[in-house]
Amino acid sequence: MGIINNVEEFKARRFLTHAMGKLDEDTVLNLVKQGLEQGVDSLEMINDARAGMEKVGELYDEGKYFLCDLMVGAEIFTDVINLVLKSTNIEPVSIFPPIVFGTVGGDIHDIGKNIMISVLKSKGCRVYDLGVDVPDAAFVEAIKKTGSPVLCLSGLITTAYESMKKIVDLLEKEGLRSKVSVVIGGLVNEAVKNYTGADYWVTDCAKGSDLCFRIIHDHSGKQEIACL
Repeated sequence: MGIINNVEEFKARRFLTHAMGKLDEDTVLNLVKQGLEQGVDSLEMINDARAGMEKVGELYDEGKYFLCDLMVGAEIFTDVINLVLKSTNIEPVSIFPPIVFGTVGGDIHDIGKNIMISVLKSKGCRVYDLGVDVPDAAFVEAIKKTGSPVLCLSGLITTAYESMKKIVDLLEKEGLRSKVSVVIGGLVNEAVKNYTGADYWVTDCAKGSDLCFRIIHDHSGKQEIACL
């Protein structure tokens, strides 16, 4: 009987990914609700929905989906996260500082940012979301206010690189650079990381959230050792 249930669960999870790729909101949310009721691992369902979002991104790159489709996909994915958080009562871990996140000045894209924030919240992380088109100095002020060891900068236009570089320079000027890991995402690569002076670059929301989660935990571990 257990084998049959596992097979059915496998089929349902594959269907969830397929439905997400088709932007079938009703089917996606119903599958998630059913999965939660049946005790399916919530993080596995999030990963399945994320796999569907990757398909949406691929179809967008191929010209088969448009920007509005990406936005719809991001909204469905956020609804999936909210369902999981509500059902499983995942609470942010208060002993860890929030991750500071925002889209840099001159850029109003927020789809990737919002998805990554949703994934971070599903892991129990607190996030200090500054929004979009954020002035350079606001990021530095947020780091001072929160004491966060992680700053995530998002940008999907090439002019965002200058803002990212200025933010890193401001952190250096304020004596905060050595205390903060700067993660850039969006339209970025190794060359952009080197130009801006960031520590890491990511284009995958799941890998990016894993990275931030690890940095927060490593930082907190060091803080505990320092206090002993």
